[in-house]
Amino acid sequence: MKASKRKTRSDKFPLTLHPTGQYCKKIKGKIRYFGTDKKQALERYLGQATYLHGAQSLIQKASNGNMTLKQLCDLYLQYQHSRVLAGALTPKHYNDHNGRSRAD
Repeated sequence: MKASKRKTRSDKFPLTLHPTGQYCKKIKGKIRYFGTDKKQALERYLGQATYLHGAQSLIQKASNGNMTLKQLCDLYLQYQHSRVLAGALTPKHYNDHNGRSRAD
């Protein structure tokens, strides 16, 4: 029996090289392309990763095209939470918006 060599994926680099020559990543069932230059593709991916992996789930369908104030506020808080996870916002700032006090 012929032993096949399996290509191992580097855990340090999240993108794969597509046969078209572009770096890509499959996110939520869709292949997203980030360019042909390795460094620029990684920068583009890291800049869009928070949105591509999570923010699309923040979009809520309103009934009859109307959105309540509570839905709008929840959407804003979810967006701010994703910014905390991405490191663009401090947890204290998020808690101030959310009305929660930080337990010290």
